[in-house]
Amino acid sequence: MANLKDVAKLAGVSVATASQALNGKSVNEKTRQKVLECAEKLNYVPNRGGQTLITGKSNSILLVIINSTKYADLIKENTFFYSYMMGILSEAQKRDYNFHLEVKSWDDPELLSFFRNRCRDKSSDGMIIIPQYIKSYGFLPFIEKFPHVVLNPCIMDDKMNFVMVEHEYGGQLVADLVVKKGFKKIGAIHGPQDHYDAECRREGLVKRLSSHRILLPEDCQYFSDFTIKSGYNGASELLGKHPDLEVLVCCNDFVASGVIKFAREKGLDIPGDLAVIGYDNVDVSRAVTPGITTIDAKLQEVGGAMARLLFRQIENGERHLRTYIRPELIHRESV
Repeated sequence: MANLKDVAKLAGVSVATASQALNGKSVNEKTRQKVLECAEKLNYVPNRGGQTLITGKSNSILLVIINSTKYADLIKENTFFYSYMMGILSEAQKRDYNFHLEVKSWDDPELLSFFRNRCRDKSSDGMIIIPQYIKSYGFLPFIEKFPHVVLNPCIMDDKMNFVMVEHEYGGQLVADLVVKKGFKKIGAIHGPQDHYDAECRREGLVKRLSSHRILLPEDCQYFSDFTIKSGYNGASELLGKHPDLEVLVCCNDFVASGVIKFAREKGLDIPGDLAVIGYDNVDVSRAVTPGITTIDAKLQEVGGAMARLLFRQIENGERHLRTYIRPELIHRESV
């Protein structure tokens, strides 16, 4: 298999000039065309590792999702992260960048070593981090000077680049809908209590209901792990204690679909006997019957925004970048 040195020799130029020509750098057009013709003649395929040695860049970015062993692995249990990945991949492909995924755990004793090594070994030019849970971010010192974007950080740091989805506002939208529809007997299935997005959604809901002088009793609340199964179990528990509930507010669409499954098994009509509200606007919200009224968290848009912020750092050296994204209410048949 031909290498860069072979292409340079056939074209009669230096290895550095051949590399610049193949990577769109500043060489004269006649030289560029000659190098490209020689590369095609030799069936040359660029070696990413070799390019890293020459240019100092890997032309790849890394997505790191940090899970917790206390809960279900959402990478395997549902398609939530897929939309983020599609948004990131779209931006990476525009720039001819590779995109890699690493799934880590907060319980891994080697987690901080992972971040330290990835920021030093030049295997990627930048990373996107989805920490999910309310934890102390021990990785911050390692990423400060490395191109990075953190999604929905629970800790604000002046040197951090982040994208923040305003989930508390999303919870407020749900509360406003509940009030508008005149529901009095309200149940809620929240996400994990130590999951930052879930807590923002819960706080937005509870505080806005309170501002309307509506209290959400503790025994009308259930904490799930974001899965269909936990939505089913939550509906079973809450409706078992309160069969007269008029609406169940759910922390995501998978939980909401679990509620719908339980309700159908019990012969309940949705929305006639029970209204259901989801969150995120993922594929399942459109696939189940009835369609789930939900909050659009704009997942693919968020993925694209994270990637664009990362490339602004990689390409232009910009720092201290922040983007805020506001969810929207999507009306469907479950309310």
